[in-house]
Amino acid sequence: MVRVKLYGSARALAAREELALELPSVLPLQELLQRIAPEGRPLPPGIASAILINGRNCAFREGLATPIVDGDLIEVLPIVTGG
Repeated sequence: MVRVKLYGSARALAAREELALELPSVLPLQELLQRIAPEGRPLPPGIASAILINGRNCAFREGLATPIVDGDLIEVLPIVTGG
């Protein structure tokens, strides 16, 4: 089982804060993200400033092609601005 935590606008679009998904096998992060939005709509590009996999930014791994496996924790962090 993979746990997904959503924050900010990703939470609002997916209409939930957290979910758990059973994966049939290893799949890329991009495919996982397509499964979490309601009605099968993918989350819009640029909705997150960072996506963490087990606490590590996916940008420092294989980006959206990073393989997701059973037991992973995915956190979709919002874009934050301020001044």
